Amino acid sequence: EEYLAAELNRLTVQERAEALDDVHCVGEELKETPEMIEQSLMEFDALVRLSRSPAYEMALRQNRPYVEDPSFRLKFLRCNLYDVHRSVRQMMDFLRHKITYFGEDKVAREITLDDLNE
Repeated sequence: EEYLAAELNRLTVQERAEALDDVHCVGEELKETPEMIEQSLMEFDALVRLSRSPAYEMALRQNRPYVEDPSFRLKFLRCNLYDVHRSVRQMMDFLRHKITYFGEDKVAREITLDDLNE
């Protein structure tokens, strides 16, 4: 606790306020525009074509509309504040983890409560 307090005391007032905002999930809201969403989704799609993973390829074969759905991809973009590279990497990791924890047959669909009981 003393170490944490000492480190917090080294921060400026602005840095401390930003850190607390991050902890409490508040702060400046990213202003989305239709143009920003469209551009980010185009960049996302281009990067996905370059960085295809075996998990992504499997999901494409099983249910292309699921992995290409803009609302599915927007989840990753919003989570990463529209950092396209991080978003694509996170989606690929997400699909890989779905295979690991839920099986290949569930990679290209939403996980339900029934899936957790198997």
